[in-house]
Order: sequence, then structure tokens, then C-alpha cells
Amino acid sequence: MLAAGGAVVAITGLLYGATTARDIVLGDTPELIAAAVTLGVAHAPGYPLFTMLGHLFSLLPFGPLPFRVNLLSAVCGTLTVGIVYFTALRLTRHWLASAGAALLLASSPLFWRWSLVAEVFSLNNLLAATFVFLLVLWEQRPEQTKFLVTAALVSGLALTNQHTFVFFGPAVIFLLWQRRVLLLARPSLVAICVAAFLVGLLPYVYVPWAAARDPVLNWQGVASMSDFLALVLRKHCGTGQLICTGQYQGGSPVERIRAFGASFGFLVGSLSILGLIQTYRHERWYFWFVLLAFMFAGPGFVAYANVDLSSGPTLFVLERFFLLSNVIVAPLVGFGLLLVSERLTAIAPKVRAHALLVVTVMALLIASGGVWANYTAIDQSRNHVARRLAEDILSTTKPGTLLLVGGDEIVLPLLYLQAVEGRQLGVKLVLTPLLPGEWYVKQLRRRYPDLVIPFDRHDSRSGTMKSLMDANQDNPIAVVGKPLDESTEGSYWFYRYGVIDMVEPMAKDLTLPQMLSDNEELLKRYRPPSPDEIKQKTFEETILAHYTATLLAVGRESEKARFYPEAKKWYGRALSMNPNLLEAQEALLRLEKVK
Repeated sequence: MLAAGGAVVAITGLLYGATTARDIVLGDTPELIAAAVTLGVAHAPGYPLFTMLGHLFSLLPFGPLPFRVNLLSAVCGTLTVGIVYFTALRLTRHWLASAGAALLLASSPLFWRWSLVAEVFSLNNLLAATFVFLLVLWEQRPEQTKFLVTAALVSGLALTNQHTFVFFGPAVIFLLWQRRVLLLARPSLVAICVAAFLVGLLPYVYVPWAAARDPVLNWQGVASMSDFLALVLRKHCGTGQLICTGQYQGGSPVERIRAFGASFGFLVGSLSILGLIQTYRHERWYFWFVLLAFMFAGPGFVAYANVDLSSGPTLFVLERFFLLSNVIVAPLVGFGLLLVSERLTAIAPKVRAHALLVVTVMALLIASGGVWANYTAIDQSRNHVARRLAEDILSTTKPGTLLLVGGDEIVLPLLYLQAVEGRQLGVKLVLTPLLPGEWYVKQLRRRYPDLVIPFDRHDSRSGTMKSLMDANQDNPIAVVGKPLDESTEGSYWFYRYGVIDMVEPMAKDLTLPQMLSDNEELLKRYRPPSPDEIKQKTFEETILAHYTATLLAVGRESEKARFYPEAKKWYGRALSMNPNLLEAQEALLRLEKVK
């Protein structure tokens, strides 16, 4: 049985190790790596446990720095699979069914994908799996109270990593009610569990310690208890809100629940349902525990989440929160395999001795086919698109430039390159989405003493983008992404200069030949990804848009000047870079009609 568990862990570790990201990738990964390496404070709620563990992994004596921190997630994912095996083994008492359940989780595209990059969800999976395992041990041997105390400690630690762990609450209350006689007879045990839970919260002490060092990445700039609570409770976004940006909020709960159900896949989803039936027959307490945990962490949370799946690649944001439910139901797959083998035996009694082996092998063969089919799409080991765009932006930006950037696909990679690798420190990098926070404006003033910020926070009234540009006219100003407001209209215009927009006063004029020359020279140095390199249905889809925007801008200016052959050339280059670019297709069709 131990050997089977070791084999499960080894197989998973080899798969994850081969496909783990060696570099920064889009998502929160660049920020979390930067926070771990520099001992900074990541975005709310701060993620102190992940940051400290990530820092330890950053000290490993091998591989690129991003790979070392990404490896934390791969290790957590691998260990989660191992713990699921032992949880299923304690419940089903069949090592083969347990191994099948664990490997089906490991090969799940969703679980596999989020075990390859530095994100807090893989650590959350490990803590959740450990928590469930400890409660199973305690339920089976209630006299061994150390399991309950340790589970309380793990729950505290988990809340310093990912707040969705609270969705275990109803299931835990049910389990404690089941053992209420024991707990009422030993009130000291309850006190010890509370103390263990509070000890688990101690990683939050890291936040004020790190903030006091004033690192480059210092979200909220915690200097008081109110600052600390604002960070932990995510007040900048609205406590209880998953997404802060209004354009991505709302949407249909039905669509979200449908996407949640699809995340399990037909095989695992079917086996989980069958496993739930089997647990009701044989492990009634576990049936109710899993059902309660699943309903609150899964459909309940997903229905409540304020994410509009029809607006951009927002499923990329939401799907990470499906992982907790996938881990919760994973041991049920072992029960499902047992139920299928029972039915097979009833139909064909001659295969009784090998029914479970046949069923498990068939399930794993199907899963192996999925691994083969999804390997290229999930593999992150050769993914450098986020770095290349960020490097192209910095190489285009002259020292001393005030660089105003917005959009996570730009902000976080640039933040990493400056904070960790010290790239282009002469560029004054301003993350425009953070300007509404007074704490960020204070940090900018300390970091760039010669930067003039004529407001305490951006509010679109007295604190505007125009006022910021007006106060810094003596320096070059560039923009990447959409400005926070439209206050610059009539005072400034944007000159497309490669992958950045140079901010120019209305009085200044630049000729089309200069634009053609500048962008031709810059594009020779750039390294845009091919469409095949882009991970579909992720924020990487926006990467190509930054490169094609340059080609389209030059094409439009050429068309306005009636340099039609030149316009066709630039539109054609945009289309060759992205064959699905509708604007380029329409422009070329339009120019075909021009005599």
C-alpha cells in the first residue's frame, strides 16, 4: 500500500516536474514570485504563508529563479495527490481504487495546469487535502485527539493563504456535532483546538514585518491595524467581491455553474457521483461531510461569484476557484471505481477477481489519453511570452521616462523585471490601476523623489491623468494599456512607438515617414509570439494584441494619408501575426475596393 502511494507520487512528480514553468507566466505568478524573492507583500489578502514558503524555494541551488518558486506549486500539487491516495485508502480500504482516484486527480487538466505556476491555489489544495485526511483519521479514531488539534492548526494556516477555506465551515460543524458527546466531555480539547487554530494564523505577523521594510512590492503599505485589516479583508475590492473591475462583474450564475461542472470532465464527474452513492451506503458520515463541503465551496460559491464569463477570458480567473471542490470530491472517485467494479461483477461474475483492476486500468487509460492530448496545451516549461513582451516594452522605453501601465498582462511582468532582476531601473514605472490608493501614491513619492504627483489619489476629478502628465512635462511620458480616465483629450495625443504610446502635446507634430521608420526599426528587435505559442482562453490572448496594435496603428495612419500600398503592407503584417484579427481582415477588404 505504501509502495502504491509512492508510485502515485513519483508518477505525478515526474509529470509536473517536466511541465512546470521555468519562467514568469501571465496571471498573478510574476507578482507572487517577486513578493517571495524580495520578501514583499503581495496583493490582498497578502498571502504570507505562500510568500514565506516561496522565499525558501527561491533559495534552492538550481534552475532559474522563477522556476524555483514555481516548483513550490508543483511540489504542493504532487503532495496533494499523495494525500488524496491515503485519504481514499483509509476510507475504501482498497489501494487500487485509491491509486486510481489519486491519478485521475493528477491528470485532470484543471488540477495539472494550476500545479505548474506560482499561484496560491496549489498550496490551498495541499492544505485542504491534509485537513480532510486529518479529520478522516480523527473520525475513525476519535480517541486520537491529536488529529483534530492538527486539523485546527492546518485550518488556521490555510486562512493565511486562501480565504475560500472557510467553505469547509458547515462540513466541520456537522462533524463536530456528530462527536458532540466527546467534545462536551472534554472542554479542554475545544480550547486546545482554538489555540491551535490561532497559532496557525501566525504567518500574518509576517505582513507588518515585511511592510516595515518598505519593499518594492508592498501592497497597502501596512503601517497600522486599519491598514492590516484593509489588506486582509480586501477592502480595496469590497470584501466578498471576487473581481474588482466593473466591466467583468455580473453575468449568469447558470453559466458559471455550468463551467464549474465541466471542470471535472465526464469521467471524473461520473465516478464522483457514483462515489457519492457508494459513500451513502457505506460511509454515511463522510457522505454528509463531503456533500456539505462541496456544495458551499462549489456551486454555492460559484453562483455567488461576481464574474461575467461572457466578458473576455474571465473563466481563466474563475476556474482556479474550482480546484478546492475538485480536491474535496477526489476520494469519492475511489468509491466510484468500487461501485463500477461491483456492477461489473454482477453482470459478469467470472471477472470478480479482476473486476476492480479492469475498471481502474480502463479509467487510467482514458486519463492517459487525456494527458497525451493536453500535454502541449498545458506544458508551461517553454512559456516565455510574458517575459518577452515585458522586455520589449522596457527596451523601447528610454531611461527617465514616466511609464504609465495598466492591465495585469503588462503590469505584473514589468513589476517582476524591475523588482527582482533590476531591469531598466531608470524608467519610472507607475502602475495606474493602483493610483486610486493613497498608500501607492505615497510609495511612488518615496521611490521616485523627482516624480511630481499633484494629488494624493486618482479620483478622476482633481486627481486625473492629465494633471499627472502636466506636472511631469519635462520628462518623456509613455503609456501602455488604457489610461484611467479621458482627461487628456484635447491636451495630449498618443504616438504609437512600437509596443508603447508616447504621450505628446497637441502642438507637437510627427510625420508619417518618421512613424514608419521608427516602428520598422523597433519591430526588427521584437519577439512576438506565434499564435501557436499562446495558451488559449487565458490572458495570453492579449499579448498578441499589443504587437498587432502597432501594425494596425501604422496601417491606419498610412490609410488616412492615402498611402494605400503602405497601409496594405502593415495590415497584412498584422494579419500574418494573428490570422484571426478581424480589424486587419476588414481593412484589407476595404482597401481592395480602393482604386
